Amino acid sequence: MSAQGGRTLGLVLYSGSAASALAVRLAEQAGADHLRLVHFRSPFFLGEEEVAVRAQHLFPGLRFQSVTLKRDFLGLSQRSQGLPFPCGVCRRLLLERVARLVRRVHADLVVTGDIVGRAGLGVGDLVELDRSAGLAGRVLRPLSGRLLPPTRWEEEGKLDRGVLLDWVDGEQLAGRMDELAREQGIDPRRSARDCLLTDDGFVKRLLEFGPAEGCTENTIQLLRFRHSYRLGPEAHVVVAVTAEEQARLQPLFLPSDVRLYVQMAHSPLALVRARWHAHDPDERAWIVAAAAERMVEAAGLPQATAWVVRFRCEWEGETRQMRLPVERRPVPALISS
Repeated sequence: MSAQGGRTLGLVLYSGSAASALAVRLAEQAGADHLRLVHFRSPFFLGEEEVAVRAQHLFPGLRFQSVTLKRDFLGLSQRSQGLPFPCGVCRRLLLERVARLVRRVHADLVVTGDIVGRAGLGVGDLVELDRSAGLAGRVLRPLSGRLLPPTRWEEEGKLDRGVLLDWVDGEQLAGRMDELAREQGIDPRRSARDCLLTDDGFVKRLLEFGPAEGCTENTIQLLRFRHSYRLGPEAHVVVAVTAEEQARLQPLFLPSDVRLYVQMAHSPLALVRARWHAHDPDERAWIVAAAAERMVEAAGLPQATAWVVRFRCEWEGETRQMRLPVERRPVPALISS
């Protein structure tokens, strides 16, 4: 018996997506009579400020709890063994953390919007995730519930298994989900929540940079730029070409970064980050010059005999410049302005 006076207390892993909202509706219709929405905040999710507002609109009678997992998510790229990355690893992290909350509040059930086949996770994978998190027989996935082993409460007749769906991820799923969402009073357009981990380019950059640099929220914001490059094992350059990109990049400079731009109107802007103290003057010059080449290339600047690239170390007040030949071979000398 649960701690809720005989009622079944269910914790919903609520992301704000249409899938998680539908999971709530179906779980209620199946007989889950006491649900609590739990939203785990992550630096990879965008638009999180809207999640609570929409939840209160859709489910005014349900308690909404927001918990930060930023530190756990910042180490996500180092947890990729054995499961599809990133979504499979994310699922494991969420289940592990909600399992702690289950024990703390004496909950009976966990409800999720997972769908069989999504993120490469089949029936066996989902069952194993539940077992490894200590939640075997306690996770209800209403959108694919008829394809999965019944939970303990279905076996005891406390939940109506006939309400559950048998969805498998595929090309037709989006249309079916939108249709059911509208039937249930859920606007699928407003239920969308962007996740950076659905962007293949971002994920590739995360795996390349994250473990080596020690991922931070600042790093994550830098990796959102498509012109984000590694220079050797320890240096990183980010190029902002458009005015919108430059406005996003400006607040991300740290005191130890180098700022690069070209002496021309509408110049691109580059941020160069390295462990400068670990390099001798020639190596520092190489990093700056290599970053300047990346910047000129990323911006698609027209052919010229040489570009005058200006740069300033954020910890210095002096701006310097170098001449960057279009087809440079040796590292150029650094010139104080």
